[in-house]
Amino acid sequence: MILIDQTKKFKTILITLKFKRVARVDEFAFRTLLPSVLRTKTNLYKNRQQFNEKLENLYGASLTSNTNKIGTLSVIHVQLKLINPSLALDQTLFEEGLAFLKEYMYGHDRFNENDFILEKNMLIEEVVAKENDKTRYALTRLFEEMCPNELYGARVSGTKSQLESLTFKQFKQSYKDFIENDELQIILSGDVDQEEVKLAQVYFPQASFNAMDFLDYETKPILVVKELVEHDKISQTKLNIGYRLPIRQGDSKHVAAVLFNAALGGYVHSRLFLNVREKHSLCYYVSSVYDAYKGIMFIYSGVDAKRLDLAKKVIDEEVRRMSTERISEKELALSKQALINDLKESEDSQGARQNLMYIQALLGKTPTLAERIEKIEQVTPEDLLAVGKLLVKDTVYLLDVER
Repeated sequence: MILIDQTKKFKTILITLKFKRVARVDEFAFRTLLPSVLRTKTNLYKNRQQFNEKLENLYGASLTSNTNKIGTLSVIHVQLKLINPSLALDQTLFEEGLAFLKEYMYGHDRFNENDFILEKNMLIEEVVAKENDKTRYALTRLFEEMCPNELYGARVSGTKSQLESLTFKQFKQSYKDFIENDELQIILSGDVDQEEVKLAQVYFPQASFNAMDFLDYETKPILVVKELVEHDKISQTKLNIGYRLPIRQGDSKHVAAVLFNAALGGYVHSRLFLNVREKHSLCYYVSSVYDAYKGIMFIYSGVDAKRLDLAKKVIDEEVRRMSTERISEKELALSKQALINDLKESEDSQGARQNLMYIQALLGKTPTLAERIEKIEQVTPEDLLAVGKLLVKDTVYLLDVER
């Protein structure tokens, strides 16, 4: 089955391959490294320059690839964006794009060990560089401390030590396993016709799709809130707080949970932004995020070290108020409008439309934009209060200024 987003809204055709399997921590390093190694050379394109020249010959097509985790799944995304063949007056362009994608993924009778080593070292440097981004690093540490024995706590890009220990032999074996056992889903977006759909099936006959429960149900009882303080040479303290929120994608309270997060810290009208940042000037930044695939919410902020205790107090108070007091109709209306605006804006992105189609296919549900907006409009202040009563603080992580 190929997912098709048939639309004349865009001047481009987006061909996306999504390779999925149940995520395993010991495979994160390989799956993060794979897309860049595939690009170094293929049977047909002997080096990166030839590879890029082919993209240019496809009327400036662009290829992007990355690996991420969706709930309990590890998904490798490969996207080729082509100008609509009718605009290029080249009816062979779509098929050439498919042939190029097939070569990129499967045209590897042999890998070059020097290319593997070079790409691995570059990825190690990137992983180390991410640790120098203290906002990102502090969030990573929050998840590690909050979910130490859960998939969510593992670093999706792999750790430095995992990458260093990955051998060329292991890489080749893992690639063979990837080709044989990952499930491939194809998504086409743009003004595509049935002949082009048939071509995609010809070039990727192994494509299939199975809806599955990919939501992450790993959790733990919270007997005491875990608090951890680490120090680094930084100018502002990173205050991150993780909460368990046992509401996941598809649950009856899911939309209310999304709006709860929007009102708490998801937008510029939110309580954390207005009261913690603007009113009390306690944070350089503050925001909250709700992960509906896992059932957690977290707040991350950059705080003046001298005002840390007050910042924690005010943040706790805003969360308490959201969990015990009815939100105003005005606040809820602002959150609804912000969320609806985001949904409408996503309609203008081929990538966002494809990602939504993929998630809906995994869930086995395909609500229209109008139906999704209607669900948002139906949420009441009492619904948000019910969400707040389920919120449980789990972990407080501080990356503090080194004294």
